Amino acid sequence: MSSGYYTRAAAVASRLLAARAAGAAAEKALWEKAQNAAARLKTADEAHDRGEIRTAVHLYVRLAMSRPPNESSLAAKDRLGTLADEAHAKQAAIDATLAHGEPSPGEWFVNQDDPQVVEHLATWKTTVESAFEKYQRLVSDYEVVPSLGGKLKTHVDHQRRKPAIAMVLNEPEAKTLLETGLAHEAAGHHCCAYWVYRQAVQLAPAPSATKAKARLEIVEKVPHIEALAAACREMQRCHQIYARAERALPVNPDRARELFAEVTRRAPADSEVCRAAQRHLDQPATQ
Repeated sequence: MSSGYYTRAAAVASRLLAARAAGAAAEKALWEKAQNAAARLKTADEAHDRGEIRTAVHLYVRLAMSRPPNESSLAAKDRLGTLADEAHAKQAAIDATLAHGEPSPGEWFVNQDDPQVVEHLATWKTTVESAFEKYQRLVSDYEVVPSLGGKLKTHVDHQRRKPAIAMVLNEPEAKTLLETGLAHEAAGHHCCAYWVYRQAVQLAPAPSATKAKARLEIVEKVPHIEALAAACREMQRCHQIYARAERALPVNPDRARELFAEVTRRAPADSEVCRAAQRHLDQPATQ
């Protein structure tokens, strides 16, 4: 599967964040424009009818908390209960789309030369991607309903962990890691491949994670691979520390020198990053 789902999901998330920011300002204006509780209840109802669920919920919550209780605040409280039921109904409808049609493990790993299997897998991927885009919107709209709290997100996380769903959602990242590991192997950088494959394996049961596990088992047979991989990881950390030191240099020279010194202690003396850090240390300290 391509990374199209994650591109779309990121776009949806960006739109939802922008909508939240705009909605917060609109909500404040709507609240202030309505002069009394009855008018505010009507404003909240209208926001709900326009599909501005998050705005409606915030308005209902503010009304429900009004003291002393009044007819409109009690009605707002009832509306919040109705919204919780509405969210559960929408959640159940999305769940239903995922209740049937999931591929068997054999389809993922054995029979992908069969055109019918290929079509089935493509249909399932589309179903999962569509469902999780809807879950994303559902959580964004209804998570602020007080009686729901984090229940919607918890449910979505549970759904995400189901094997047939994780195979779809984890595959883009697993595939990217697998391809990166194979490139490292082809270049003879087995220690880098070792770490990348280990990351990919964590994304099981994605098909590419299974392939990465097979490659990891081969790389693990390279002599002294664990020591080489540990040294590789340490060099990566040294480069990260060096980058932090360079960022700190203009604003906190003393802290930058501490970080450059740490690089010289951790990195091999003949490494470029160690030599570069030492050159900074050899320069006079800035007063």
